[in-house]
Amino acid sequence: MPFSKNDKNINTAGRKKNTPNAITKQSKELLSEFMQSNYSTFLERLNNLNDKDYCSNYISLLRYILPTLKATEITEPNKNDYNNAENIQIEIIHTNQK
Repeated sequence: MPFSKNDKNINTAGRKKNTPNAITKQSKELLSEFMQSNYSTFLERLNNLNDKDYCSNYISLLRYILPTLKATEITEPNKNDYNNAENIQIEIIHTNQK
């Protein structure tokens, strides 16, 4: 059945900003409950890993705690009279006043 214009049963405003949908909320709650109930098992298994696997997993979990930095490109500024060290001349004038 297609929508008809100005139908009162249609929510034209949509979901309010920053309000998660019901499925997302339920999923997060289930996942949180699962993680809390299996925390001791997770730590035990993590501690039984060899050094390489332990470090790999530890580093991969850090991305959920620490913000990642955006990659930036560093370019050398154009040389001109103001930032070219070869063109700087310093004259020192020293007067003895006693």
